[in-house]
Amino acid sequence: MSTHFHMHKARLETLVDGVFAIAMTILVLEVKVPEIADGRSTDALLHALAHHGYVIGAYFFSFAMLALFWVWHHRLVEKIREFDFPLLVCTLVFLALVCFFPFAAALLGRYPLNLGALLVYVPLTGMIVLLQALLFALAVRRRLLVDSVSADDVLATQRRNFRGCAIFFFASIPTALRVHVAWIGVCVVLGVFFLWLAHARVKHTQKAA
Repeated sequence: MSTHFHMHKARLETLVDGVFAIAMTILVLEVKVPEIADGRSTDALLHALAHHGYVIGAYFFSFAMLALFWVWHHRLVEKIREFDFPLLVCTLVFLALVCFFPFAAALLGRYPLNLGALLVYVPLTGMIVLLQALLFALAVRRRLLVDSVSADDVLATQRRNFRGCAIFFFASIPTALRVHVAWIGVCVVLGVFFLWLAHARVKHTQKAA
């Protein structure tokens, strides 16, 4: 009997779908029906809704982000044959961050102009993005991909993953500007680094496929 640990892919996919479904549903709980003194006043209701605009905006933006992460994750998982312990740990950490996402979204919706809210939301998003790329890189390195996945497909997937990481760091520049000018350089360097990986270093994945 084999002593190597592995998790059935279908079971893990069910967990992932369930976590995303709950997280995406919880997002809307922060959007409350506004209280107004005169229930017949349209102006009062519209004013109250405008006051909740940041919360509503944070909900739709965060829902779109979770939907993007979910689709991205499933596109990666369909290329993976099975999950060993390192891939399982990577996936569980990924899901833990996804579960925390509604809190970060609520924080951003309530305090949109507060730098502290951005310092929770943006790094959390970045960790989720990086874990997606790490998951597939581990699967390639540990030879856990489906046999039908070609070297060209591996190369294209790695490029998309690294470009996604680069986009995140470039998109984080406005937040970095509010923290310290030095962080702009960090974001630019990391963004350029991942673009370089996408166009150069990723060629090495062909040997591992």
